[in-house]
Amino acid sequence: MSRETEKVLKELQKFLDAHAEDAADEADVDALTERFFAEYNRKCNDQKDSAPETSDDYLDLAEQATSKKKCVEYLHKALALEPDNLDARLQLITRTTEEELDEQRLALQELLDTADKQMEKAGAFKEHAGEFWTAPETRPYMRVRYTYFDVLISCGMMRRAIDEGQRLLALCENDNLGVRYQLMHLYAYMEDELHALALHKQFDSYEETQMLLPLAVLYYKLNQFDKAEDYIKRLAKVNKDTKKFLRAAARDQLYDYMDEMSPYGYQPFTMEELLDELMKSSYLFDSVPYFFAWASKVLATKTSAKKSAGKPELLH
Repeated sequence: MSRETEKVLKELQKFLDAHAEDAADEADVDALTERFFAEYNRKCNDQKDSAPETSDDYLDLAEQATSKKKCVEYLHKALALEPDNLDARLQLITRTTEEELDEQRLALQELLDTADKQMEKAGAFKEHAGEFWTAPETRPYMRVRYTYFDVLISCGMMRRAIDEGQRLLALCENDNLGVRYQLMHLYAYMEDELHALALHKQFDSYEETQMLLPLAVLYYKLNQFDKAEDYIKRLAKVNKDTKKFLRAAARDQLYDYMDEMSPYGYQPFTMEELLDELMKSSYLFDSVPYFFAWASKVLATKTSAKKSAGKPELLH
């Protein structure tokens, strides 16, 4: 869901709250919702060329800005209207500390303390326990928390990152942000078999690229090659490009594939998904420089064995 959609839903909730006395049943709510969208669309058409009025208006302009200077200017205007706007404060931090990650980490830590107090005051931790992200008002908070989680990884603070990843999953048990994937790579990096297996089980042991590959790396690091091989073979069954990916990685020939990646996301269970995982969790794969050569050999041996098994016996 885009921030624009979140903004509309926030306005809808305000409208419904203001007309709560008119909402006796579901039919009334539907009628009010229809009325809201009619008024909202009319208002949007009337204001197409009007000057920005709200912090959300300035946030929209900041996202569309073509220069960092203009973006920062709009963010400051958004904060002038709404000093506690978490999205505006988050964007201002990330845009002004892009080259200073340790400074960004400290600023995010301070913002997170403020955000925690906001959520506590609003009663969100009780009302939305385990279901953060389902309510638009909790999403800015989750964006702050996830950004902090990501920056901790970039700063090499893996234990702290694991704590944050676990906190994110506790807040949003359905994991709408995909925290489990990065957390699995962190467990593999720390050689934490117990938590890695528990995390996989928590999400029904689903056969996903982002779960199977780090589990293979984990057992490779633990010198348990039979289990590592099992996960590689399971990965090859669900992702058709596994063998090609491992062979190219072993030969340091992935750059050509990276150049072909779409900027709009990847197709699941393909080479693109494997490349995306490699780039997002490079710290794990950099820690096992010979893993890809070993894994590629595993699948090559398996293929050779299949071919040999399929050949008819020679008659003497």
